[in-house]
Order: sequence, then structure tokens, then C-alpha cells
Amino acid sequence: MKYFVLFFNLFFTQFVYSQTKELDSKYIKNIKSSLNNFNSREEKKEYDSYFKFLEHVISLNYNKNNYILDDDYQKLTQNTFQLINSKNPNLKSNTSKFYIIKSNIPNASSLGFNLYFIESGLFKQLDNQFQFAAVICHEIAHNELNHTRLDIEQDAEFEKDFKQEIKSIKRQDFLKLIKSQNEVIQKKYDLAEQSRKKEISADSLGYILYKNLNYPKSEYFHLLKKIEEFDQNDKYLLNDSIYSYLFNLPEQKFNPKSIIIEKNSLFDGLNFTEHVNKDSIRSHPNLDDRLNWIQKNFKDDFTKQKVARSVDFENVKAKEINNYYENYIHNEEYTNALLELMYEKQIHSNRNDLDKYIGEIFMKLYESRKLLKFNKYVAQVDANDKNINTQKLLSFLWSLTNDELKNIGEYYTKKAT
Repeated sequence: MKYFVLFFNLFFTQFVYSQTKELDSKYIKNIKSSLNNFNSREEKKEYDSYFKFLEHVISLNYNKNNYILDDDYQKLTQNTFQLINSKNPNLKSNTSKFYIIKSNIPNASSLGFNLYFIESGLFKQLDNQFQFAAVICHEIAHNELNHTRLDIEQDAEFEKDFKQEIKSIKRQDFLKLIKSQNEVIQKKYDLAEQSRKKEISADSLGYILYKNLNYPKSEYFHLLKKIEEFDQNDKYLLNDSIYSYLFNLPEQKFNPKSIIIEKNSLFDGLNFTEHVNKDSIRSHPNLDDRLNWIQKNFKDDFTKQKVARSVDFENVKAKEINNYYENYIHNEEYTNALLELMYEKQIHSNRNDLDKYIGEIFMKLYESRKLLKFNKYVAQVDANDKNINTQKLLSFLWSLTNDELKNIGEYYTKKAT
């Protein structure tokens, strides 16, 4: 009986996915068909390209079973959108369509046209429902300010200008070509600067939307710090001893030479200066600029307050914490998962609950090696890469034979049970 129920649930889920996927495709096509009066052929082409991308990425996530349809996630998110809309009646649109994606990245994004992607890692990273509402307010602000449409139209203008510049260049006119390249780079700088300004404007309007909720003001302010913490957090500080601790098995000894990274002497002493200034092409302003802008323009009390999580947020956060390594495995991010697992084992050696994930990942890698797909999941070692922890792990994984991958997988799978 239980197998019938399991089969029925699986069949029903796939049926719902298929029906919703088809409706979403029609929804995107309807939005696209409503647009007209383009300023140029390039602009129409950019809009066509963007909606083709939207259809593709939404469909791809259905095919990969990437969407979270869990009632708790859906209810919390839907209620948040509805509350923001009800407290901000001046919004141009009070309808929103969102997708919650299985991912450990704490991110949300406005796709324009009242469409939103929310990566589930957001629920793990944030402290409470107020910070989540602040994120949604920020993304609604992007939508309200038509930032996606502006980006599309700016890209079209950039392509139009670039084509005209290239047409005016004769083959032998190298000086003009160099000048043209400099103009293209400057255009990229200008677009990036506009993008940073859009983030500031979304922060500002987002805060106004959030303020109308009568939520603790400090949580919008401290939300930005939470996101910055994730961006700057380099927590994979692994000691070499963790390899011996985890992978020196009773019947399979760990080889210390497998994690020795030798620099490529061919490039020793050479410094390469990039032609493009990294700070100038940043799409987001730095945290201090964003915080200063909010403080300067709103002059509210952003002193951190003690707030309580709602039951709904607590339930979703607990589920996301529980699904953390499952998300990595679902997205086939095996090396990222192993780095985190090894780090957790390094500081909490008694966390036996992690053994099943180590076992599962090594069995996945063993199967990929047999199918000649190992390099799809494990990147090649780059001896000159500055992330030494990642390079050591890659070196170790590539050093293992099929049988050794299988032995580690079976050892930890058995250990977990």
C-alpha cells in the first residue's frame, strides 16, 4: 500500500509541475505580447532575448525539480508579499509571481514584470521574518522602479552604439580601434555605475515600503549586514590533519602527498595587470555607502532591537537548516558540500549526522567516474589559484581511484547507519 501511495504522490507532483510549467510559459508569452512601441530593432531584439531567457530558466528549473512547493515556504512568502502590498496601496502593481529555488545562496532577485526568484538559502541566513520582509521590499522596489526594463533598454542602446562604432572603423585603423575599445570599457563602467545607483534607489524605496509595515526599523538596516557577512565569510580554513582524520580508513590509508599543491614555476614572478578596473564594474555599491545613504536620508533610529521570530519563519528556517546539505547534493555541488562538511567535522568531530552526506557524495562521485562525468562535478586543480583549501580538496579527489572513491562512500554510508 505504501508503495502505491509513494507512486501516486510522485505522479501527482509531476502532474502539478507539468500543468504549472505550461501555465507559466503562457504567462510569460502574454507579458511579452503586451509589449510594443520599441525604440529600435536592437531594443526589440533585447526584449525578445530576455523573455526567451525567462522561459528557458523557468522551464529548466521545473525540469530539474528545483522549485520548493512546500506549504510553509509558500505561505510565509505569499503572506509577506500580500502584507507589503496591502500596506503600500500606491504600488503600481499588487500582483506578484514568485519562485522559491532550492539553493544555499541567500539571495532574492526581481526579474521585472512582477516576477521574483527567491533562493531558499535566504531563510537560513536571515534572523527573522522582518529581515525577510525587508528583502522582499527591496526587490519589489526594483520592480516598481522598472530596473529590469531599464537594463534591457540600456543594453540595446549599448549594442546600437557599439555596432555604429565598429562600422566606422577601417581594418587598418588600429588607433581608432584602440580608442573604440576604451570607449566600450568606459561604457561598461557607466552601466555599472548606473547599476550601483539603482541598488541605492531600491534600498531607499524598499525602506519606505518596509517602514509602512510598522516593523522594527533596525531590521532593514541590519539585513544589509547579514548579506555582507555571507559575501565576506571565508570559513573554509581547513587544517591538513582533517584529511587524515576523515580519510585514513582501516583498509585504505590516506596519502599526504595527495594534497600537496605545487605552483606552476612557469608563471612564478609574473604579475598580470587587468585592463578592466574591478571596482568600476561592480554592480552593487559597498555596504558602507548603502548604510550611510539610509542613515543620512531617513534619520531613523536603527539601534538593534530584540525581536522574536514568528512561528511561520521559525518552521521554514528549521526546514532550510535541515535541508542544507540536501540542497548541495540536489544541485550537484559536491565539492562545495565537502568543504563545508570537512569544516564542520573539523570543529565538531562528534557530528555523526554528517557522515551520511559524506558517504552519499563519494558514492555520487564514484558513479560519475564510472560514467566518465567526473570532471563535470570536480574541477581541475589550478595550482595558481589563491583558494588553497579548494585546490587541496580537488587535488585529493583527483588522486583517488574508482575503488578508493567507492571505499570512502561505502565506509561513511555504513558508519552513518
